[in-house]
Amino acid sequence: MQGTLNRFLEQVARKGSWFGGGSAAALGAALSAALLEKLTTTTAGVRALRVIRRDCVRLIEQDAVRFAKVIEATRAGNRAMFRRSLKTATDVPCRVCEHAQAIQAACRRAQRSVKVQFQSDLRCARALAQAAETSARALIDTNLTWLNDPAYTKTIHHRIQST
Repeated sequence: MQGTLNRFLEQVARKGSWFGGGSAAALGAALSAALLEKLTTTTAGVRALRVIRRDCVRLIEQDAVRFAKVIEATRAGNRAMFRRSLKTATDVPCRVCEHAQAIQAACRRAQRSVKVQFQSDLRCARALAQAAETSARALIDTNLTWLNDPAYTKTIHHRIQST
């Protein structure tokens, strides 16, 4: 486990690596879901958090792969490919944002059922989810500015509206 985590952190730290903010936001959401998963008492709640956690783990790699295609299109000077790849890449932080919002809602629901001695873990789960959402929104905003497409921007803002 430690080796895998250290390899990931080295990739994030390496100049020229496509692992960046999106991957970090996805990891934060996955950690948040995992922490809340162990505090959740209902089978359905555990199952939902496990699905979110697993998707966020997939999004860590997917973010890097999709962003690499954005850079490839930029270097090729292909504007149409750039726009398509950036929209595809923007889906990753949107999904992270949606997952982070779902985790925060689950944290609020769990507030009364989590024992006092585990409230600190619940607060950590919520803080990680908030950080993942904030990070994902920053990436989304940057991508939308880069695209300069008001209709698409409206669609994405509607999609990630806080619940």
